[in-house]
Amino acid sequence: MVIHVQAIKNLSPEDYLLIEKEHSRLRWFLSDLHDTCCNLGNQLGCQSCTTVKSASCRGRLPSFFHDLIDLAGKHFYHEESIMLGRPNVTEDYGYFRSHRQAHEKIMHELHAIVVECASLTNQGNTAESYRQLYKRVLHLFEEHDRSFDDPFIQSTIT
Repeated sequence: MVIHVQAIKNLSPEDYLLIEKEHSRLRWFLSDLHDTCCNLGNQLGCQSCTTVKSASCRGRLPSFFHDLIDLAGKHFYHEESIMLGRPNVTEDYGYFRSHRQAHEKIMHELHAIVVECASLTNQGNTAESYRQLYKRVLHLFEEHDRSFDDPFIQSTIT
């Protein structure tokens, strides 16, 4: 995930620590997801893995789904709280509304991704489920960073 360290450092120390901690958790989530499935970087299925490894991957997937929704929801809540703490920013402020709508859209897309990936797993394609989850989540968060987080964080520079 693209993290813009120099811009983020211009937030208040408390806000900076919170955002950095959550970005670190999101990076860890993606790294752990990537490291769990040994077939993430290829097109092989679970049949190339041992029975134990395959069962472990399949068993961990629901936890990844839960953690993803939980991490993203909390991060978006905190981000919106920080925005509302800025001078002249209210819930009626156009940029805030757009940013919140983007968060809602991402949460909706994350739920849809989870349903689709769970379906792939139920069809016996756990490796493809991991590939899709990783690729699509990474894309969503990188796009959100470019579209919203960068401009907001840059606006905090005085």
